[in-house]
Amino acid sequence: MKNETVAILDIRSGEVSFFLGAKGVNDTFVFSAGHTESYEGYCVGGFFDEASFRDAITCVVTSVKQNYKGTIGRVYVSIPSPFVRVATKGHTLAFPSKRKISAQDVDALFESGLNELAVNGRCIRRSAMYLTLGDNRKYFKAEDLYGVATDVLKGALCYYFVEDHFHRSIDTILKELQCDEACYVPSTLAQSLYLLPDKKREGYAFLLDIGFLTTSISVVYGNGIVHEESFNCGVATVLIALMQTFDVDYSMAEEILATSNISGGNVPKGVYWSSEAEEKQISVQEINDCIKFSLDELCEKVDKFFAVRYLGKVDTIFTVNPISITGEGISRMKGVAEHISKRLNHLTEIVAPDLPYYDKPTFSSRIALLNDATNDAKKRGWKKRLFGGRKK
Repeated sequence: MKNETVAILDIRSGEVSFFLGAKGVNDTFVFSAGHTESYEGYCVGGFFDEASFRDAITCVVTSVKQNYKGTIGRVYVSIPSPFVRVATKGHTLAFPSKRKISAQDVDALFESGLNELAVNGRCIRRSAMYLTLGDNRKYFKAEDLYGVATDVLKGALCYYFVEDHFHRSIDTILKELQCDEACYVPSTLAQSLYLLPDKKREGYAFLLDIGFLTTSISVVYGNGIVHEESFNCGVATVLIALMQTFDVDYSMAEEILATSNISGGNVPKGVYWSSEAEEKQISVQEINDCIKFSLDELCEKVDKFFAVRYLGKVDTIFTVNPISITGEGISRMKGVAEHISKRLNHLTEIVAPDLPYYDKPTFSSRIALLNDATNDAKKRGWKKRLFGGRKK
């Protein structure tokens, strides 16, 4: 595969996407191929049907490979939040005397911290909320430390572990498809770093990713995730509620949801939703109440998440940043951000890629992963050019 092009496998709770992309001009991206396929999905406990998951990946990868004149070696795979475990650690590395900090020293800090973590499993990514020297000043970029003389290097470090069964499944599938290497990227971390500006992450920032079957809430600080949790709530929860409440089938529930908007106040009496395919009328106010009631379960879970971890400090941590909301749930359920804001009594904002055509929350996951992958490929390219010709 061409050096500037990366292969992306984006796994969501209702569909998988495989595509090839590269960096364009002015922070844009260029796509050369891509395919998306629905499957049975997953919940917090795992996949509903692994055969369906395997078939979907096989379908999307094969479809792209058939139309691509090249080889695909490394594939960047997004790991959904339910399959990621985040571990944090404050760690210090002391030197015998003052020395100028280098990239090797920062690597040593991470390695030493990982060795002291009482966590088993495969660590697939590490990042720092921030780094400090002896003066305790926070540095959010490791590069800002290079060349600074100190005898103490500290860090608020984050380590990301992939669930073993998920890892083995992906590795097996990709090898069968003649893809040599899988590079795993925590989905919510990639989205946080891409969608939330650096300045916003210099305090507590919050990302709510509403998917089809699951939703994740992440507390972000600097370049790391402090806390994260996933819930079995999403678009499907609302669709099921509509089907059961109004005795409609799945396709009609989708039609109802697509034309609904729960922002604003009560709807005047006598306003009805009607189906063109069937002679059926439903009160718009009753539809809105049903959708809101379904979303209240999600709001309660998010509220409990903050209450358990921050006790009486919830109002304090929300004084700086609102809750940033993204995911296909925002695109498919109009007015969700406003409803969540009212229920939690906190400001919310919708975040999405700032790109033509892809400027929708539905594309947040895949564009964030592509951004992460192209940055990683660039770093690997520099290392190869610098060290590739040297003898070990």
